[in-house]
Amino acid sequence: MSNERVVLHALLTHGPSTQSELARRTQLSNGSVSSIVRSLLDRGLVTTSGTISSGRKATLVTPQVSTKRVAVGIDLGRSHIGLVIAKPGLEILVEERKRIAHGTPAEESLQRVRDLLTNSLTATGRTDDDIVAVIVSVPGPIDRNTGRVADGTILPEWVGRNADDVSRVLGLEAEIWNDADAGAFAERAWGAAANDEDFLYVKIGTGIGAGVFLRGSNYTGAFGIAGEIGHSTVDPSGNHCRCGNRGCLETVASMPVVMQHLSDALGRDVTREELSELASSRHRATVRVIQDAGLALGQSIAMAANMLGTGLVVLGGPLSETGDVLLDAVRDGFARFAISPIAEATRVELSPLGEAASARGAATIAFEQGDALAYLVDSVDRRLRSGVDNKSSAS
Repeated sequence: MSNERVVLHALLTHGPSTQSELARRTQLSNGSVSSIVRSLLDRGLVTTSGTISSGRKATLVTPQVSTKRVAVGIDLGRSHIGLVIAKPGLEILVEERKRIAHGTPAEESLQRVRDLLTNSLTATGRTDDDIVAVIVSVPGPIDRNTGRVADGTILPEWVGRNADDVSRVLGLEAEIWNDADAGAFAERAWGAAANDEDFLYVKIGTGIGAGVFLRGSNYTGAFGIAGEIGHSTVDPSGNHCRCGNRGCLETVASMPVVMQHLSDALGRDVTREELSELASSRHRATVRVIQDAGLALGQSIAMAANMLGTGLVVLGGPLSETGDVLLDAVRDGFARFAISPIAEATRVELSPLGEAASARGAATIAFEQGDALAYLVDSVDRRLRSGVDNKSSAS
């Protein structure tokens, strides 16, 4: 990608930014950013204005965007579908989340998404032609060599599926990403990691996965499946895991395990809403169950941090809704198992995004993976300036 497109992507993903912010986000020199901004300004692709940043005068750079072009992020879970339609600069037009039955076939889930997307586009005065890119997040490893959902997902009906399967049902070209990786993108754009280059986002739900950012870039490893922290062993003699191993983190700290332990303790089924309420009231049995899960999470997260040296850990997913009860336990486990310099320097925080993270992150990836110029318009004749789409803007 050219340096010019790197700057455009930063503007479209983060919105109006000072030149110093662009230099930090793109890792380009201040001089290079200044030169690129001048070129974009001369061609009518951005505007500039004076502003104050950190108490000093600065130049604010604003992209000239079509009012109708959008990116779409989709989140598919075990019991939900999520949709985000966003304009450049993190402006969310639509954010929807719907419950679906466990075990819903893949095609049916996608058709539900397709219906939701059609209705949402219509409500905002848009059509499929206004979509620049679509990213779908799923809770499982994505083998980048084959492009298929690999074994280990909590959605067995999705194993072996690829982007072509998704595109066929949606009627739109789409890519598949892991939900924890998508959540990490959301944290960088909207959440707790906005100012961090190296961090882990750990999603704790039916499964447990981590999105990894190193030096400002998402790291997925040689095969695209880095971050499967849920299948790290915490108890070699523990219960068998769906991955085929024994005593994985998911067998002691996933949302269903926590819910089952608490239900057993209370002698009745406990709902997710009750779990958060009981945790908030410091219900004794609830606190103990969450503490046990949190200590195990802290141990596995510490092992990852010891190797990667990330300065921030963000806890997301449904279990993070138990708040400080979980956070304190994870911090205790992390401090116990991380080496001293890592334990002292690493921040462990709760995600502010909750269940919105994966769909928002998918939309963020859509901006970064799509053609940046497809969103930009000439400030004079308001025509799109893109090598792949030269249709007139409907602004």
